[in-house]
Amino acid sequence: MTAMTTRRLPGATRAITLVLALVVLLGLALAAPARLRAETPTAANGTELLVFDWNKPVTKAMGGFAQYKPLSNYPQMPNGNWNSPINWVGGTLYFRAKVLSIPQNQPSMKLGFCFWQNAPRYGEECTKNYSVPGVAGTERRWNQPFKAMAKINHAAINWALPRWKEGFVVRGPRGPVSPKSGMQWGGQNPDHWYPLNIHYTAVLVINGGEPDWSKYGW
Repeated sequence: MTAMTTRRLPGATRAITLVLALVVLLGLALAAPARLRAETPTAANGTELLVFDWNKPVTKAMGGFAQYKPLSNYPQMPNGNWNSPINWVGGTLYFRAKVLSIPQNQPSMKLGFCFWQNAPRYGEECTKNYSVPGVAGTERRWNQPFKAMAKINHAAINWALPRWKEGFVVRGPRGPVSPKSGMQWGGQNPDHWYPLNIHYTAVLVINGGEPDWSKYGW
C-alpha cells in the first residue's frame, strides 16, 4: 500500500489564501449591519421616528380612510422591525393635525390612527379617536402610549415584521364617514366632508420628551 503524503503550500500561497479569507469574512461582517440598516427604520435623532405624514386632501373616493397602502410602496414611511435593535413599541405616539379646508364645518369630527398587517396573519391595531373639529384653521396635538392601541377583534400585530398599510380614519358622530363595509357614510353627506384638506403627522418617541416638530414641516 502506498502511503499518502500531504503537500504543504508554498509560504507565499498560504499568505495570499489567508488574506483572501480575511477579506471575505470582513465583507460578510460589513454586509450584515448594512442589511440591518436597510430593514431598520431611521430615527431623526435616535429617539424619535416619523411614522406617518399626510399633507393633502382626503377625497370622497378614499372613503374616509387616508392610508398609505401597500406600505412597501412608500419607503419614506418606516416599516421595519420595531422590537429590535430599537424598542420603538415601548414609546409614545405623538400626533399633530391641522385642518386646511373642508366643504362644510364639522365640529364633531374625530380622527383615529391604525396599522394593518396581512402576514403571517391578519392584524389591526388602532389608537383612540381624538377630537379634531373639522373647521378650517383648527389645529390639535395629542398622544398616547404605543402599547395602549386597541387590538381590533383581538388581532394583534407582530411588530418585528412589516405592516401592510397605515393611516387615519375620518369619523363623525356615528362612526367613520365611509361607505366601506356597510358604514353608509356614518349617516353623513360625504359631499359636506370631502375633500378634506389636512396636514396630519404621527411621530413615535422613546425615552421621554416630545418630538421636534420642526423636522417634519411644522
